[in-house]
Amino acid sequence: MDKETFWNVIDAANRSVDGGDQEAILEETQKKLLKFSAADIARWHEIKGVYMELAYRNDLWAACAATGTHCSDDGFMDFRSWLISQGRDVYMQVLQDPDSLAEVEIPREGADFEAYGYVALYAYGQKKEIETKGLTSVLKDYLAWIGREGQTSAESYVRVLEYRNDIYQEIDAHPLGAEEKEKILEEVDLRPDISSCWSMEMLPQIMPRLCWRYNTGQGMGMS
Repeated sequence: MDKETFWNVIDAANRSVDGGDQEAILEETQKKLLKFSAADIARWHEIKGVYMELAYRNDLWAACAATGTHCSDDGFMDFRSWLISQGRDVYMQVLQDPDSLAEVEIPREGADFEAYGYVALYAYGQKKEIETKGLTSVLKDYLAWIGREGQTSAESYVRVLEYRNDIYQEIDAHPLGAEEKEKILEEVDLRPDISSCWSMEMLPQIMPRLCWRYNTGQGMGMS
């Protein structure tokens, strides 16, 4: 798993479904990830973490606010997950020019995608269980599980597998190396960030296109 494969998974999933259907994107991304080994799925999640960290910038936080998306700490995390889910071209463009987000179609509910932050955890739990026990055994376990009173959701069973197979143990055992991180960073040419002291009243000057499109900034306070 490398950065090229990482973005290929995202772009392939996006080509397969309606971009506004987050549930479908989650399902399709899991399907794509399950074609890889559990170790590769963990590495995909690690690479996503690097891109999440790169996007932790004041100008992107301001862009998030300018779209009208909830911009608390958690909200900004969900925004960055959403940004990565849009694919390589959008991510790189917005990283260079956050105001270019005005050209991207944003869901009515806002530019956030909390569940995308967990998509690799779900896929890892399933794949690790299959690698450890075998598919036949996992299917038997699942049939026995849904036969219990009140246990009817496949999604709930996936969560059980997630908790049973901790992706972070894999990551701790096989962390992303310095050379791998350098390959990710080499294509990213970050411009100087803005001050962390920006306010909603300053947004029309900082993000004029976004504020014009979403009518944000004037006379508003931070929430």
